[in-house]
Amino acid sequence: MNPLENIKVKVSPDLHDKLPRKWKKIGDIIIIDFKDIYEDKKKQIAKIYAEELKVKTVIQKNIISGELRTPDKIDLLYGNETITEISEYGVKYKLDLAEIMWSPGNTGWRSTLAGPEKVSDFYSFNKPKVIIDYFAGIGYFAIQMAKGYPKTKVIAIDKNPKSIKYLTMNCKENGIENIKIINDDCRNITSKADVIHLGYIGNTIDFLEHAYSCLEENGIAIFHEAYHNEWLGFKKRSDWKGIPVNFSKLMKSKRFNVEKFERVKFYGPSTSHIVAILRKN
Repeated sequence: MNPLENIKVKVSPDLHDKLPRKWKKIGDIIIIDFKDIYEDKKKQIAKIYAEELKVKTVIQKNIISGELRTPDKIDLLYGNETITEISEYGVKYKLDLAEIMWSPGNTGWRSTLAGPEKVSDFYSFNKPKVIIDYFAGIGYFAIQMAKGYPKTKVIAIDKNPKSIKYLTMNCKENGIENIKIINDDCRNITSKADVIHLGYIGNTIDFLEHAYSCLEENGIAIFHEAYHNEWLGFKKRSDWKGIPVNFSKLMKSKRFNVEKFERVKFYGPSTSHIVAILRKN
């Protein structure tokens, strides 16, 4: 039987239709939505999920908000430990889920050179001397890029001091020595780079002007963002090919040419997380 069927065996039949069928397992913690479960039953059922899925903590799914993309609040349904560790493509990341967001859906794209061909193509740079990661977080992309380009200076910038704490820890844990870590708003940093990585969702375009001014001649930006599928011109799966006209025009207005474009994943109703390579012109 699958995990949910095993869980049902241990739960009263009248609650079966209210049991969450999906959850995010992050290291040895799961994040799950128990909104349909009666309040007096949540902790009892969370314990059953924890035992079946072999995790130490169960966290109620919450809202991620604000510029720093942090959880609004943490509701522990089972256990009390919110620090966990994830291993992806040869890199170990430690983080505190009470303070920092982690998106399991971005796994393949965080792999950079170590991942699938479609991803490694996006992250194959021509001997860059300097790479800057504007929203480094705990090292989601920066550590993989530093591993893939050991002779390159990687500058990892993040405003959140809690993220910086774990970024520093994760660099040490993975033996990374070619990353310079800066706790600041990336727009305050004027260092020049051959590649600038913008792995943010929400208002990434607001940082493009600064990225342009910091890129060396003919430099590139790796641009992540979310857009409505209709604006991109994609109504069905077969439409997902080529570079959207509206997106290309928008980037040209920011003095960039779009060289590559891909969808990372769906990002809510009728919206997609996209990634593009932008060449400074």
